[in-house]
Amino acid sequence: MKNWKIRYLDILPVLVIAFLLCKLIFTTSISFSGILSAVYSCIAYFVYGFVIAYFLNPILKTLERYIVKESDGEKTKNVKRGISVALVYLIVLGFLAIFVMNIIPAIVSGINDFITAFPNYLSTFQTWITDTLGRINPELSKNFESNITGILTKMYSFIDTKMDVAKVGTAVTDAVSGSAKTAVRLVFGIVISVYFLYGKEKLTIQFKRFIYALFSEDNADVILSYGRAVNKIFFDFIISKILQAFVIFILGLVILIPFDIPLAPLISLFLAITNMIPYIGPWIGAIPSVLLALLYAPIKALIVLLFIIGMQIIDNLFIGPKIMSDRVGISPLLVIAGVAIGGTFGGVIGMFVGVPLVAVVKLVFYDRFVETRLARKHIKIEK
Repeated sequence: MKNWKIRYLDILPVLVIAFLLCKLIFTTSISFSGILSAVYSCIAYFVYGFVIAYFLNPILKTLERYIVKESDGEKTKNVKRGISVALVYLIVLGFLAIFVMNIIPAIVSGINDFITAFPNYLSTFQTWITDTLGRINPELSKNFESNITGILTKMYSFIDTKMDVAKVGTAVTDAVSGSAKTAVRLVFGIVISVYFLYGKEKLTIQFKRFIYALFSEDNADVILSYGRAVNKIFFDFIISKILQAFVIFILGLVILIPFDIPLAPLISLFLAITNMIPYIGPWIGAIPSVLLALLYAPIKALIVLLFIIGMQIIDNLFIGPKIMSDRVGISPLLVIAGVAIGGTFGGVIGMFVGVPLVAVVKLVFYDRFVETRLARKHIKIEK
């Protein structure tokens, strides 16, 4: 029996797919952002899992230096890998439990006490400012007293209505209960991260096989070399900044609590987080912290200010160089540009991630373009 074949029939699936894509793109009820959102919802679990595994991988590597030996067989290594992964999650969950059970209640209690006693703090602060200005210039003191009362009253009214602990708690509860999708993604991401950590070598090999199969050998070597460089940039910056923030947070607790600084855990946490933003981060954390302490007493504000100055000196001279052995390798101007651009598009998180992203763009695109063009022109410029 003769096999009949319709001419160009093999192109039919391509036409069908093209038609469906055009319909999705040009249909008014479906937007391009909606399509991207649908695609992201499919891969979000793997994104969460990869991010979690990426941050936990340094801990796993550190543990395996002491647990896994080169003389171990394949089966023994697999068993020890499973034990190491379990220990990693136990360590991380232990730190989270300590933080939630000890630090969070202290922060919530401090905020509650602050809101309750806020009128007294305002009155004390107003009296101190008025008396201080009265010694310098009585007329200036009268003008200040006549204007500050209305301003402080509005501030208290705003804080009393917008920052009530019960309302804040309700808002947080509503946000948590309304983010079930994020919670599910996080849970699945943790599960997937276990598989990432357990089989990271095999996944790396499979990825390399895919790159070499898709590109020529030379281009694949270039892509993988850039991949290693990008990973080093992100590791040196993100992981190291997290370690710096942890050290600064502990220093804040150790130094501020003995001096009876109000809201010391909150101030320490705020300073640690904002310090992760290069250059402008310490200023973002310092100004509100000093002003907050100033409401209690000038001496408290002075102690906080001296702590911040000393912390920055220690951080720049000792903590930073010890933890960050090799920074992202870009100029301060590009760092500021990364913070500004990242903050514009991604808020606080964008300010933090913008710096390594700028370093990656410089490495992958600018440096490669400049070096290629100079090599073609046979120009060598001394650095």
